[in-house]
Amino acid sequence: MARVAVIGATGSVGRVVVPALVAARHDTVAFVRDPARASSLPPQAERVVGDLDDPVALATALRGADAVVMVHGASGSARPEDVDYGAVPAVLRATGGTRPHVVLMTSMAVTHATGSWREAMHWKRRGERLLRASGLPATVIRPGWFDLEPAGHQAVTLEQGDATHVDSRRPVARSQIADAVVASLSCPAALGVTFELFASAGAPERDWCARFEALAHDEPGRLDGACDPRDPRLEDEPERFLRDLSALRRG
Repeated sequence: MARVAVIGATGSVGRVVVPALVAARHDTVAFVRDPARASSLPPQAERVVGDLDDPVALATALRGADAVVMVHGASGSARPEDVDYGAVPAVLRATGGTRPHVVLMTSMAVTHATGSWREAMHWKRRGERLLRASGLPATVIRPGWFDLEPAGHQAVTLEQGDATHVDSRRPVARSQIADAVVASLSCPAALGVTFELFASAGAPERDWCARFEALAHDEPGRLDGACDPRDPRLEDEPERFLRDLSALRRG
C-alpha cells in the first residue's frame, strides 16, 4: 500500500483510476477543483480542493505521497499550455525536494501530431520531457482513443517509438489505463519507461510486470522516450518550457 495523489481525479480517466487505486488498497488523495464533481468518487479517497496554480493546495495534496498519478487533460476553453503541460512543472515544484514515483498519462502521437491536434500534443510532449529532465522516478503512459475498443478486446498491446498517428483510431479502455497505472506502482520495471497503450483482442492482462520488463528504458539525461525519434533541438521551443527546463537543470 502506498499514498498516491491523483491529479485530474474527476476527469474521464481519473474517475476510473481513483476507484482502482482504492480497490488496490492505496491511500488515495484526489486533487480536485470542484468538490461537487468529486461526489462520485469513493468515500475512502481523501479530497484536497485547489487549482494547479495554487501551490499551497497542491503541496498539501502531495504531502507524504509515495506516488503522483497525473491523468489530467485540458477541456473546454482551458489551454493545453496551462493544463496538459502546466500541471507538470506545478507538480514538480510542489514535491518540495521529495522523490515520488510520477505516473504521467499523455497520448499517442505526441512526437509527430499535425493539424488540429498539433498544439495539444506538443504541450503534452513538453510535459513528458520536463518530467524526464527532473530525474524523478517516472512512468509515461501514452494511451490510444478512449473506450472505442470492439467487443472482446480486453487484452493490451504495449508499444514504443510513438509510430501511431492520432487519427488512426487505435482504442484503449479507460479501465485498461487504470490497470496500467495501478500495476506500474507495484512493478519496479515500470520505473523509467515510456510506452503507448492500446486494447487488443484477448483476455485481460494478468502479468503487467512481465510486460514492463520487456520494454526499453528511457536513457538518463535524455529528454525523449527510449524509442522516440531523436530531437535534441530546443531553439524553437516556447520560452515557458525553456525557462522551466533551465530551472530544473540548475537544481
